[in-house]
Amino acid sequence: MKKTTTIILSAFLLCSTLVKAQENPGIEPYSFSHEVAGTVPTLTMPYRDFAKDIKAAEEFEKNGNYPRIAFHFDVNKTMLNSGVWTDLTNGDRIWRLNLKSDGAIGTALFFNDFFIPQGAMMHVYSPDHKFKSGSFTFLDNQGDGLFSTEFMTGSECTIEYFEPAIVRGQGKMQITSFAHQYRSMALAQDCEVNIICSPEGNNWQAVKKGVVRVYVVEAAGAGYCSGSLINNTNLDCTRYILTAFHCGVSSTTANFTQFKFYFNFEASTCGGGDGGILTNFLTGCTKTASSNDNGGDTGSDFLLLHMTATSSPSWWSGVYYNGWNRSGTAPASGSICIHHPNGDNKKISATTGTGSSVSWGGQVAATHWSVHWGGTTNGWGVTEGGSSGSPLFNSSKQIIGTLTGGGSYCNSVQAGGQNQPDAYGKLSHQWISNGTTSVTQLKPWLDPANTGVTSLPGTFAPCTQTGIADFANENDVILYPNPTNGSFTVSVTLTKFSDIKFRVMNVMGQEVSNRMVVNSIGGNFEMDLSGQAEGIYFVEIKANGNSTVKKVTVVH
Repeated sequence: MKKTTTIILSAFLLCSTLVKAQENPGIEPYSFSHEVAGTVPTLTMPYRDFAKDIKAAEEFEKNGNYPRIAFHFDVNKTMLNSGVWTDLTNGDRIWRLNLKSDGAIGTALFFNDFFIPQGAMMHVYSPDHKFKSGSFTFLDNQGDGLFSTEFMTGSECTIEYFEPAIVRGQGKMQITSFAHQYRSMALAQDCEVNIICSPEGNNWQAVKKGVVRVYVVEAAGAGYCSGSLINNTNLDCTRYILTAFHCGVSSTTANFTQFKFYFNFEASTCGGGDGGILTNFLTGCTKTASSNDNGGDTGSDFLLLHMTATSSPSWWSGVYYNGWNRSGTAPASGSICIHHPNGDNKKISATTGTGSSVSWGGQVAATHWSVHWGGTTNGWGVTEGGSSGSPLFNSSKQIIGTLTGGGSYCNSVQAGGQNQPDAYGKLSHQWISNGTTSVTQLKPWLDPANTGVTSLPGTFAPCTQTGIADFANENDVILYPNPTNGSFTVSVTLTKFSDIKFRVMNVMGQEVSNRMVVNSIGGNFEMDLSGQAEGIYFVEIKANGNSTVKKVTVVH
């Protein structure tokens, strides 16, 4: 977050939590319980003056930027050009490599061309076996060949890959970079409010599932911002993340492959300081569009990223694609921000009074919303470094802005800090006003159907806004032709007689048509949207206590 007043973090807390695998935390590395011959070679990172990095990170943060904690060394090692293979008597084999960077308080590995075949497994652990990450298995393949591990305490780690004889030669991985953590994250300030708190978080438990902690990687260092999954009018679950452009303004194409997106990172109780889940993350993205304004110097400071992972681990089914509103209506009192201040677990802050339209950084255009924070039952949420890029929601739970910066602090940190405003780049300005090309606008990506709607609700996957398919068989309900000029047929197959209710909604969730058939076993039912505008509509069908939603496109 770009703070407009100066404050220096005085202490950093080292996190020594045991790192767990995303899928199989109970399986030990093979070498922990078996004698494995051979000496494991060590790859030591070149000398770097990290005292200068720490000082630079502190200055970077003092100047209002996100908190940096690590530096990435280029490694580019594979199982073919590094480490050591050990063949076992039954034909299985193990590959191992130590990696080390003197002075690191934590290490993490980033991979490209990553694939673990079925039956194989990978672990990363500290030399004393105190900390372990894994096992990683076939279930951890992201589908795009990218992968990373979470930070592990210590300056050295060992990667161990076990490959059964039956899949010999199928596994592959390229270690693209080794992250040296030189600075730990401080906790969020003491007035912040955990998202689980009641009553503050009561109405935001779905919305929060789309807000993420973003691990940002640039050539000069890496650290944390916030962002959100965001819905689009195709309702196709495209994995767009909206954040701030100053979070990654200098990131290269290669850097974006090492961005990480943490979901569900929150405390389990209102007053709890526990770190929450750190294993629900995916690695890698591409840059889709940005404000191209050096992080708010001349525009509204937005960055739209496309996550490249195509896999859907078990926790993915619970994520939420947040809705948006581009109308330009000012945020009213009670609008909220959900964020990861200082990279800490998820918090909620509530505005007081009506927001005002302001410029940022001396520019003339009023590109931002200025908001003040109010006290609530469990605290007085503000924002901090790490909150950058977090979404500002209106009362309809739609994103209307992304955090650039401001002057808010807890009063315990800076007197009067809770009364200072923060500025959010307007989504209404981000729509088409930062530039004339698609790579400087949100419209081409969030309204690819060119519907012209000014707002879109949020949704859980499968991104159809209303209802979840729960008919026993997907083919129990078939809709045709699709696309249609307006007239179409819905074919319904039931196992017992029931009233069948049909409801048609537009992309704004407004009902445009309905129909009810009494005591039917199913059949072919005609629907007509010829009087409606071209665009995408959703047909909800309910019968026998089951429901499903089908998408239909009207083209005249």
